[in-house]
Amino acid sequence: MSAPIDTALTELYAHFGADAVIITPDGSGGVYVVISDQPVGPAYTPARTWLGFQISAAHPDADIYPHYTGTLARIDGQPHGPAIQHVTWQGRPTEPALQISRRSNHRDPAVDNPVNKAVRILAWLTTQ
Repeated sequence: MSAPIDTALTELYAHFGADAVIITPDGSGGVYVVISDQPVGPAYTPARTWLGFQISAAHPDADIYPHYTGTLARIDGQPHGPAIQHVTWQGRPTEPALQISRRSNHRDPAVDNPVNKAVRILAWLTTQ
């Protein structure tokens, strides 16, 4: 792995805890990241799930996009919005997932790092 990816992983471990972060090489110089047991707020069941994403070999020059969670259902019975769809994801190929499409259009690599992006995705979910 590259030094920028190693730095990103160190920051992820520090923020979320080493026991919560699972890393799998993607075979192309990047990694798949799964952060377990993350809160998504009272609007969903379950109220906690995993959050996954890929840090590509182009990091920090590439956006961390899209993100994935375990299957969530809205408590109010409404469908998910257009930024969320059902998929299977390479980081967890044996279980269904939700893909969350929240691109950082005017990204700043100093701000839009994997930790900050994950925190923003989780915060966004809690407002849906």
